[in-house]
Amino acid sequence: MDAVGLRELYDHHAWAMDRLLARAMEVPPERAAEASRPDGLSLRDTLAHIVSAEGRWLRRFQRREEHVRFRPDSVAGVAMGWMALQAEVRAFLAGLEPADLGRAIERDPGPRDRGTLAAGITHVLMHSAQHRAEAAELLTRLGYSPGQLDYMEFLDIRELDLPFHRSP
Repeated sequence: MDAVGLRELYDHHAWAMDRLLARAMEVPPERAAEASRPDGLSLRDTLAHIVSAEGRWLRRFQRREEHVRFRPDSVAGVAMGWMALQAEVRAFLAGLEPADLGRAIERDPGPRDRGTLAAGITHVLMHSAQHRAEAAELLTRLGYSPGQLDYMEFLDIRELDLPFHRSP
């Protein structure tokens, strides 16, 4: 996967997150905060986890070691954190050169937790897809389906230049 392809996949991720957050903002705050998954997490927690994990990985990619705690108390707080993080990630991805993608990264100390920057970015996108699906399912159960989040749907909407394919 090259940098152009990773940026395209990130565009889809951002589009899907925007759709999820737009619908999640319609859910009454107390319902968004209710533990509704088997692991005890709420819709708000699931969305916050996506943003928090992406932020941790970005700092790792940038070789920044600071630990930033992201625990918003509302979906609106998640959305604000997402908008700020998305700007940082887009700037990072825009600056990638082909040689950067093969750079080694470490997740945690140890030989099994090493990989390339390209693999790390791909992991973040796939990890986010898993949790976006969980959030979409929670929204649907609450009566606030986000609709189609498929990659091909994203491409169609973008090609037709329909509203809601970019972040506000």
